[in-house]
Amino acid sequence: MKLIINADDFGLTRGINYGIIDAHHLGVLTSTTLMVTMPAFEHAVDLAKQTPTLAIGLHLNLTLGKPLTNGSSLVDSNGEMIKPKYITPEYPYEEVEIYEEFRAQYNRFFAYMKKKPSHLDSHLFATDIYPAAWRAAIQLAEELDIPLRNHDTGDFEHVAFMWEKPLNIPYGQYRNLDYIFDYASDILAYDYVEIMTHPGYLDSFILENSTYSKPRAYELASLVEPKMRQFLNKHNVALISYHDVPKKKK
Repeated sequence: MKLIINADDFGLTRGINYGIIDAHHLGVLTSTTLMVTMPAFEHAVDLAKQTPTLAIGLHLNLTLGKPLTNGSSLVDSNGEMIKPKYITPEYPYEEVEIYEEFRAQYNRFFAYMKKKPSHLDSHLFATDIYPAAWRAAIQLAEELDIPLRNHDTGDFEHVAFMWEKPLNIPYGQYRNLDYIFDYASDILAYDYVEIMTHPGYLDSFILENSTYSKPRAYELASLVEPKMRQFLNKHNVALISYHDVPKKKK
C-alpha cells in the first residue's frame, strides 16, 4: 500500500515549522499543509523552498484568526473567524463568502509558493463539518484539479483518511502515534491512505494558545524514531505524497 503522512498547521508558529521540517528530514513525514493566514506563514514558505522533497498543500482556514476577505458570515463582532465551540454544522455560513475566502487563501499560497498546492485540507475539519465549507472546498479542488482530503475529487484514486476518530480510538488514549502500530491491519487495508499528524516544537504561542500542545512534541518523536520506519519497511509501505495519487483508470 501507499501512505501519505501529512503534518497540519505549517505556518502556525516557527516552532511548528521547524518540527515539521525535522519530521521530514529525520523521519517519515512526506507532506504538510500550509496556513497562509498565520504569523509564521512567510517563515514556512522560506523553509518549504529549502525543502523541495516535502510536498506542500494548503490548509484552508475558517476558524482561527482573521480572514483575508470581508465576508460577514465568517467573523464574529471582533472581526475574528468564529471558533468551532461557538458554531454547529448548521451555522448559516454564506457559501459564496467561504469560497471567496478559500480562493483568496489559495491565491496567497500561489503568490508566495509559485505553484499549486499538492492538495487541500482544512483546519479543525472545517471542510468535513460544515456543508457550505465542504462544497466550497470541493469547487476549488475541482477547479485546481487537485485532491481534497477526505473527499473524492477530480477522479483521483480514493485516499482513506486515518487518525484516531475513524479508527474509533477514544480521544486522549494515545499521546503519540503508537496507534499506527496497534491498528495496523485497519490502516493497511487500503491502497492509498493519509495519516494526519501535528508534529512540532513547543513555543510560547502554542503553550499559551493551543489546547493541543504537548502531543505535538510526542508526535514529532514518533515520526523520527527508528521503529516507525522499521514498521513501514516491514509492511512494504511506500511513502508518497498527494502528488503521487493517480487518476482512476477509465
